[in-house]
Amino acid sequence: MTAIHIKEGQGPHPHFPHDGVEPSLERVEKAFEQFIRTKDLKLTAQRRRVLKKVFIVHHHFTAEDIHQVFARGKNPVSRATVYRTLSLLVEGGFLDELDFGGERKYYEHILGHDHHDHIVCLACGDVIEFQEPRIESLQEEVMAKHNFLITSHSLRLFGYCPRCRETNANARKVLAKIRSTQPAGAGVS
Repeated sequence: MTAIHIKEGQGPHPHFPHDGVEPSLERVEKAFEQFIRTKDLKLTAQRRRVLKKVFIVHHHFTAEDIHQVFARGKNPVSRATVYRTLSLLVEGGFLDELDFGGERKYYEHILGHDHHDHIVCLACGDVIEFQEPRIESLQEEVMAKHNFLITSHSLRLFGYCPRCRETNANARKVLAKIRSTQPAGAGVS
């Protein structure tokens, strides 16, 4: 997963300052077209349709999710075009590719969105987005201590959601092991 670390007033893409406001689809389309022209590619009708679909989705999605939308519609887009377009959108800083473990990569569009991290349930796959200023501050301190310039970071926490802790045998074993290694009085629920 490549999450872009954004300082106040900056953005992951040079055409879109990070101000918490999602840019218009027209602006995104123009910027994407400029980006792919640098690769001697054209914004074909199929790429344009993938771009538009991706930017109206406001949750994590897979390439297969996007392909299935087109497969059910009147104007299908090939699976290869979907995958190639998503790859270009990631490379250009329009999308973030997320690896939550397992076989599939997930995507989310990041333009105009605040940086956030993810908690992933190992049993059901639920993903919770969160922001924690203390984590961001600690990362800045560590980078300053080592005189390191941060360009990106990702944080994914894996575990079991409350529902799965109760129903998943592996989660109960992990929880029992954690409890057995903690000092008395330190609670884990």
